[in-house]
Amino acid sequence: MTSTLTDQQIADYHSDGYLVIRDVVSSQETSELRRVVQRMASEGAYPSSLKYPAPGKYTIAGNRIAEPGLSPIAEHPGVVDAVEAIFGQPAHLTAYVAYLRAPGDKGGRAHCDYKRWRPVGSSMSWLFAIIPLNDFDREYGPLLVSPGSHKLTRVVDPEAHILDVTRPDPEQLPDFVDPELGAGDLLLMDMHTWHDAPEGTTSDDRVGIFNKYCAVNAPPAAGYYPYDRAACDAMSDAGKRLIPLHFDRPLTDTRLLIESTSGAEPRYLLTSADGNGSWELPGGPGREEERAGWDIGCLIGSLQSLVKSRLNLDLPWASYIEDAAADGGVSRVYGYADGEVERGSLGAGDWFTRDQLLNMLGESHAICRAVSTWHREDLIRGRGKAVSQKEQQFE
Repeated sequence: MTSTLTDQQIADYHSDGYLVIRDVVSSQETSELRRVVQRMASEGAYPSSLKYPAPGKYTIAGNRIAEPGLSPIAEHPGVVDAVEAIFGQPAHLTAYVAYLRAPGDKGGRAHCDYKRWRPVGSSMSWLFAIIPLNDFDREYGPLLVSPGSHKLTRVVDPEAHILDVTRPDPEQLPDFVDPELGAGDLLLMDMHTWHDAPEGTTSDDRVGIFNKYCAVNAPPAAGYYPYDRAACDAMSDAGKRLIPLHFDRPLTDTRLLIESTSGAEPRYLLTSADGNGSWELPGGPGREEERAGWDIGCLIGSLQSLVKSRLNLDLPWASYIEDAAADGGVSRVYGYADGEVERGSLGAGDWFTRDQLLNMLGESHAICRAVSTWHREDLIRGRGKAVSQKEQQFE
């Protein structure tokens, strides 16, 4: 892969947790995209309770990338090349987001956006690609960053199969600085970098693109955002590779690959589908939590309820494996590993080694494919949480 960034720029990104590249997007492109976002906000945005131009933050996101004029910025060569230079490998677009802050919006507060319950924020390797569509200055409202704050979070055990991270201590935050972003600049920002967005003083809209990309070897622990076909079709043939998956059927089902790691080799729990020797992964009908908002795709809350009621298992976390066809929709499959889980009372089911599953079901069976994907050594996995576990994401 040919890097568009210098070694020094990449080193600066990893040292500071962010990198500014000036004038990546032309003034003509930013002006036109700004008008498109304003028009989209006037036609309806998230949250639906906001009616433009009332004060507030308007979000145009996700599958609205299919709206005319929105998709080119997601595959802009200057943006994608820089993102992939940081990763050192190809990227997936995990979130398409345009924010419009109408005059009177109070801005944000200091935070970082690694969040285990969010499809757009639960990868172990993702970054922001932020492009102001007007200057982010004192008048419109700056975007402040805390250099080095990404280092407050660290991986507990880099050799673990499923990675965990430490809770950052906000009391240790380095001072915030203003990178003086202008329209068309590109801010690449690490997922753990703290940032702040004070309100501005202007009587005009503050508009920007806040896309998120993950490395292809680091799928979001909560699962990918479910793009539809129209979103994928809005991309050029070359840009379609940025869309990790797309389907027009809804996520209606969720399943859990439960791995026991207490023995000489891992074992997996299957439950009886019909009492006649047909086996399936535990789980059942799944749905979004009410508080998911526009950031859809995490079915861990449903999965927790299902395994608690059917297996009496308290599921502290789960990690996305894949999506599979299901009756009337799509099943989102997660994995969970524990050295003590097999000792519990998990209802009607049996434990099988990987070889036993292969002999019983065959290599092409969906369950065997899930086991194989779960153990891919080239993938970096983290711990996903339910939306209702926001306050316990580091527990």
